[in-house]
Amino acid sequence: MNSPTRSPVVEQPHLDAQLLTEHSTVAAGESFWVSVKLVPEQGWHTYWINPGDSGLATQIEWQLPDGVEVGPIVWPTAEKYRIGPLANYGFEGPTYLLQRIHIAADYSHDSLELSNRVDWLVCEEYCIPGHAELSLQLPLANESVVATDNQDSFAQARNNLPEPVEWPIFYDVDGNTVTFMVEHADAVAMANDGDFYLFAGAGELVEHAEQGQVEISDNTLIVQRTRNAYYYGVDGDFPVQLVNSERAVELRARPVAESGMPSDSRQSSTGSPRLALVLTFAFLGGLILNLMPCVFPVLSLKALAVANHAERRLADSLWYSLGVIATFVAIAALLLALRASGAALGWGFQLQSPWLIALLALLFTAIGLNLSGLYQMATSVSRLGNMASGSAQSGARQSFATGVLAVVIASPCTAPFMGVALGFAIVQPAPIALLVFAVLGLGLAFPFLLLGVIPGAARILPKPGAWMDSFKQWMAIPMYLTVVWLLWVFTRQAGANAQAMLLVALVLMAASLWLYGRQQMGSGKAVINRIVLLVMLLLTAASGYAAIALQTTSGTSAAQAQNQHWQAWSPDSLHSAREQGPVFVNMTADWCITCLANERVALNTDSTRTLFNDYNITYLKGDWTLQDPAITEYLAQYGRNGVPLYVIYWPGEDPQVLPQILTNNLVRERIQLLADPV
Repeated sequence: MNSPTRSPVVEQPHLDAQLLTEHSTVAAGESFWVSVKLVPEQGWHTYWINPGDSGLATQIEWQLPDGVEVGPIVWPTAEKYRIGPLANYGFEGPTYLLQRIHIAADYSHDSLELSNRVDWLVCEEYCIPGHAELSLQLPLANESVVATDNQDSFAQARNNLPEPVEWPIFYDVDGNTVTFMVEHADAVAMANDGDFYLFAGAGELVEHAEQGQVEISDNTLIVQRTRNAYYYGVDGDFPVQLVNSERAVELRARPVAESGMPSDSRQSSTGSPRLALVLTFAFLGGLILNLMPCVFPVLSLKALAVANHAERRLADSLWYSLGVIATFVAIAALLLALRASGAALGWGFQLQSPWLIALLALLFTAIGLNLSGLYQMATSVSRLGNMASGSAQSGARQSFATGVLAVVIASPCTAPFMGVALGFAIVQPAPIALLVFAVLGLGLAFPFLLLGVIPGAARILPKPGAWMDSFKQWMAIPMYLTVVWLLWVFTRQAGANAQAMLLVALVLMAASLWLYGRQQMGSGKAVINRIVLLVMLLLTAASGYAAIALQTTSGTSAAQAQNQHWQAWSPDSLHSAREQGPVFVNMTADWCITCLANERVALNTDSTRTLFNDYNITYLKGDWTLQDPAITEYLAQYGRNGVPLYVIYWPGEDPQVLPQILTNNLVRERIQLLADPV
């Protein structure tokens, strides 16, 4: 008597699940097909490997004995579902997810138990997650035997599949445009059908609602789609389905760099005209960055040195430029490496560390006090900023260090043209990205490089004289203002308690430097001064360490105290809130500069509070400042590995993910569209 070839049907809300096998008996050393059959209720659907603007792809996790392997899911032909301005990809009606199972030749058991867990999201006007544990047992024999009772089901499963083809297809991401190129006459013929559509199997690559622009060039089909607002890169190849009213085919798209096509035959992101334009923008952005407030304090140090040391102007300008460019490239390389590993980081990420913020606050305080004449020191950490004095031997190190400091403190600033260059560079291959950042550094260093290389350019500078001592003291003011800004950033990251300890560290350091200045002038006994100085420096270090230690408990409470119109997010609070009505979820972190800007500009405003009250929207905020596994899992549901993430849950609608840059109008328009659909 043959073993059953169908598992029991598992009935879940709005969907039934079952496991089928194409063979009633199987043999060692051979392969056979199985299928998970999902039957949603009429009007309900499940999702493709790329669910589109919302949803989750069905997942199958197998538990198989040693010596048995399972292949990937073979997906049916996708369908497109329009939901207002959005689009999803999935399947209605009976859906068969085929997988091939291979049994090793040395498998010696009498039977084979097949078990899996299937997780899905089934949606109509609203969505319900579900799962089923399916299993069946097949006997082993000398040869495999087809299960006659399942032949119709597997025939239907294969009839629902797109036709696998080997047509060459390549993709290219160029700015805000994603271009697909298919080199085959049949692809051109398919595109002439008015119902033609290209399904891209890579999530968050293209905007899903639009049809895209279709062009024909000889026997090459070119499809251009707008890059998805949440695009963060694509690794390698991915499936693509070309579908029209009569035919569906599936291919695997590869990066255009693997095509071997000459750069002038495609719209390449590394083509000479476009790259030259981006490099021009990078240079202009770096040049204008000299005028930004966060850069001026460091540049004032360099200007002071140029005016005071005309005899080594060329060498200083070259070393300063090298420091700027090398630091731009080093930070960019670290950023690219971290993003490649999955970290969600942007330019300026180094200033998200409270450690670095505290050290910079101490450093700029020391620089300011030196410029104010409290002490003179050319052999300590303030050497980075003491550009008004020093020997020719130390000038190179000082100039290089000033270039490093300029880039570190300038990174949060974005000048005109700079955003285009950064946006281009961050998605390019590493050599091109690093070239863009190097040119950006060249733009920042260019004014001082010009003063050093062209002797005549230095004539615009006033001659050294008594005025320089007053100018030096005036330059302490931007240093102190920079400390104020750094303290504000530190407070946002670490909280008021940590800020208080950092202020204590700053006062103790200032007292230490005052004592050191008195020692330089010969006041007091040297031995006693040195002992007191050492004690005060140790207290400074201890206070700074205490400030960092307090940041893990202070930052969140400080942020919460300022925002009383939201509730803390948790899986339970989200579930409870969705039962009561619409919900707005904000996933944020104190170290996320974009998150803080969005809250200030779009979420913590009177108009948005009124909007949420008018529509009875529950506002939930998840704090990811410290690692939280529940938030990490929630982010993964939407294909994210970092914040910010903004999701609107509206009764009867799929969850709506908002862009990462918010405005009051954008939030209002999305909510009004959900409340009053056209």
